[in-house]
Amino acid sequence: MHRLNEIMERHENAVMIHSGTALAERFFSGNSATYEHIANFSTLGFDRWWKRKILNKIPGNPTQIIDQACGTGLLTFKMAQRFPLCRIVGVDLQDEYLGIAKKKAEALQLTTVEFIHGKAEDVVLEGDFDCITSCYLAKYADLGLLVDHAHDMLRDGGMFIMHELTCPTRLTFAFFWNIHFKLLQAYGNWKHPEWAIAFHELPICVKETIWIDELIDALKKNHFSNIDIEYLAFGTSAIVSAKK
Repeated sequence: MHRLNEIMERHENAVMIHSGTALAERFFSGNSATYEHIANFSTLGFDRWWKRKILNKIPGNPTQIIDQACGTGLLTFKMAQRFPLCRIVGVDLQDEYLGIAKKKAEALQLTTVEFIHGKAEDVVLEGDFDCITSCYLAKYADLGLLVDHAHDMLRDGGMFIMHELTCPTRLTFAFFWNIHFKLLQAYGNWKHPEWAIAFHELPICVKETIWIDELIDALKKNHFSNIDIEYLAFGTSAIVSAKK
């Protein structure tokens, strides 16, 4: 009986790890206050560069943008600064993260930025959007449903831009990638226990996900064109972009 209970527990844990919403809840519960520091620190500063890459892919003079999985608004506010006349809608699953984002918007007196609490796949807005962006969403999302809804919300010629972590394929880079996560796990245990779960489970999640293949299939199914994959920082992340 004890052995059976152990097997059942392992199965339940595996289901939880592979459930996107459950995984996001595990990774981002109770740690919003330190997210921006961790995003920069854990990526060795690359997070800022990656977001600039996304900004540079957004079509010129946009009037409406959706930023999915916006978190505390790191990318959202960069877009608001670059496109001051553009309406930007941030969507996120974690209400505590949106609380920080909303306070930022109030402090900056931004009237063009708004936020919606919900799963990216479930939030479908009316209007022809020029661009839909996301960072670190792909591994948690139902990409087929997400792209279906993105196609409905984008105007003709609108851009879909998704950035997510990847596991390097070259052995040398993969070796250092694994060491990096070992160091992050030790750092989390010591300095930021609120990130311990994410640091320990994220490498497994990134290694197992096939988000690029799934996303490309969904984009082709919805007849997106100009599909482009750009690998960044020695293959540790990628940006996939496409045009409706």
